Amino acid sequence: MQIKNIFQKDLFRPINGVVKVGDESASTVWQELDEYVVTRELSGHFHKFFSSYLEAVDNPKSDDVRNRIGVWVSGFFGSGKSHFIKIITYLLRNGTVINPATGESRRAIEFFEPKIEDNIFYGDIARAVEHPAKVILFNIDSKSDDSKSRDAILKVFMQVLNETQGYSSSSPYLAEIERRLDKEGKYDAFKTAFKRIHGGEWADERDAFVLLRDATVAALREATGMTENAANKLIEDEQANYSLSVEKFAKLVKEYLDLNGKNHRIIFVADEVGQFIGGDTHLMLNLQTIVENLGTVCNGRAWVVVTSQEDIDAVLGNVVSAKSNDFSKIQGRFSTRISLSSSNTDEVIQARLLEKTVDAETELHNLFRAKGDVIKNQLTFSNNGATLKNFKDENDFSINYPFAPYHYQLVQAVFESIRKAGATGLHLARGERSMLDAFQQGAKAIAEEPTGKLVPFCQFYPAVEFPRHCRSADDKSCSRQ
Repeated sequence: MQIKNIFQKDLFRPINGVVKVGDESASTVWQELDEYVVTRELSGHFHKFFSSYLEAVDNPKSDDVRNRIGVWVSGFFGSGKSHFIKIITYLLRNGTVINPATGESRRAIEFFEPKIEDNIFYGDIARAVEHPAKVILFNIDSKSDDSKSRDAILKVFMQVLNETQGYSSSSPYLAEIERRLDKEGKYDAFKTAFKRIHGGEWADERDAFVLLRDATVAALREATGMTENAANKLIEDEQANYSLSVEKFAKLVKEYLDLNGKNHRIIFVADEVGQFIGGDTHLMLNLQTIVENLGTVCNGRAWVVVTSQEDIDAVLGNVVSAKSNDFSKIQGRFSTRISLSSSNTDEVIQARLLEKTVDAETELHNLFRAKGDVIKNQLTFSNNGATLKNFKDENDFSINYPFAPYHYQLVQAVFESIRKAGATGLHLARGERSMLDAFQQGAKAIAEEPTGKLVPFCQFYPAVEFPRHCRSADDKSCSRQ
């Protein structure tokens, strides 16, 4: 039997091994929900998150709730942090998802009924997602400019809030004018006037505001009754005097929540915050202050979920002890901490990629009975610092074939080490490759071979090789596929 024929699912199918927080196309959302594997470890993590979330829902007047709105999701590269927070996002939104290939539709929670064995726990999740919530999922590095100022994190949070409300994300002072018009009930009239005067939609044209100053002023005059001087002065004052503080941001979040009803919630889900912060103490304190103020001002209705590498030293680099302590203080603001381990990665790869047909299982069991001692002897390592796992028995051989159990931990260690060094590591850190992607490519490389051959470690090299046609990790024209 050829290796490509031993799997229950087509080895060559697109499996979206690389999870990107910005990709929410219909086909991607359906596959990520449909093929998500709730391992034993992940079941515990979901339980921890939704227990904290429901406590805030059930006790909205509790003073303790405002100190429990931070969630810190950590884990080594490839452990599934981004996928986990996307699933949390889909569940809290609980929108209807349509499979573009078949037209079938389901609500997000319906994907999880067969995945969660505990009916009471499933009922808790279903109850949690019934409450209205706006979930804003974003990669903080892709949203930020290159300045890395002291309030860089606050600027990104303000940017995504403005986007959510339909205001300008690139020009915060324009967003302030839009917000003021909206409060006065004149924003729609302004947009209508702008379209009539200029010929284009305001939302599409406002980034070129400098070139469209006259049309903007004319639209303001028509919508508000201002004089031309007053309209010009409004714009000039906002440009010159705009300022942003954590207190102002928290107040705007509360205003947004109040407009949408007393039971409405907003959840900011920021990917790769730990990597973005690095060793910058100011950014650490900026994040801490945001969480503190949102908890106090919004009374537990505004949540912050962030991800970071599990190894804090790997995030901070070679920083002094004082900065490490600052980072620990910020972690103290996140009462719900979820740590994804490498064992979770093993189970996911086995379930999504390596499940075998009945005939294949029988053949692999027989193969191990005949050759098991030889296989285990050839895969035994001596004088190695780390313990590299070998096959336990014929069942373990069947589950992992055509890979060896140590491949999971070794590939993940290689990915994590490369991520820290050089241009090649940057394309890994930015999510262009994943563990699942690497294992699929490795299996495809020997797909035409008969059963009995294992994937050699060299077949993982293409997954970490920097594409030759790219000039650097910052080459925007490089697809890195």
